Amino acid sequence: MATYQKIKRKYGGSVAAAIETLETSRTRLKDLRTRTEQVAALDAEAAVLRADLEKRGVALRKKRKAASEELGEAITGELEFLGFPGSSFSVELTPREPLADGMDHVEFGFAPNVGEAMRPLRLIASSGEISRLMLATKAVLAEHDRMPVLVFDEIDANLGGEMGHAVGRELAGVATRHQVVCITHLPQVAAHGTIHQAVRKVVRDGRTFTQVDRLEEKARIEELARMLGGSDSRAALAHAVEMLAHARRKIPR
Repeated sequence: MATYQKIKRKYGGSVAAAIETLETSRTRLKDLRTRTEQVAALDAEAAVLRADLEKRGVALRKKRKAASEELGEAITGELEFLGFPGSSFSVELTPREPLADGMDHVEFGFAPNVGEAMRPLRLIASSGEISRLMLATKAVLAEHDRMPVLVFDEIDANLGGEMGHAVGRELAGVATRHQVVCITHLPQVAAHGTIHQAVRKVVRDGRTFTQVDRLEEKARIEELARMLGGSDSRAALAHAVEMLAHARRKIPR
């Protein structure tokens, strides 16, 4: 009887609690005795999952390889049109440890001039080059890209004349599927916009502010003429009118 009371006190204070402790201990003992078998089963399951992961990763790599070659060629073609004659764009795949997005490290390569080696885009491209590269990419992927708004800054760097019109036409094409915001100092690019806003600095009460004005048709012509360098010139105004008309015509590449 004394042993019975001792067991009750040690394992919960009641017969029911003592029996529950006994069953729990039996389960733990069985688990410990079969631990080796459990580890082996888990190892076998992990091996099956690793094999499936490898299979899926290889399949994804094949698809990426085919798509990367096609994408590189397509973007290179767009860059020729956007002021980078002789340039090249590539998508390089390097194997790595499997992660949620696959078994490949993806690196964009860029060679801006003929005879230059392909180097990582993130290391060599200027802001203007990146903007035009982004435009080329968006032009190629326009039908598949779900990004609703695209912003291009300084996309006209080192451009002028007909090349500016080419960039403007490309922007207008992308704008048929996305909202495009373009900050530009080049009238040939600006002429292709559907809505124009002029950004100016103004001084009020000794402080400088940024003022943004939406331009209607007359103001749009005057602003383009100003960008051309002669807002008071009839020739500049006529040139601005012609530039807008030129931009509204669909001209093949």
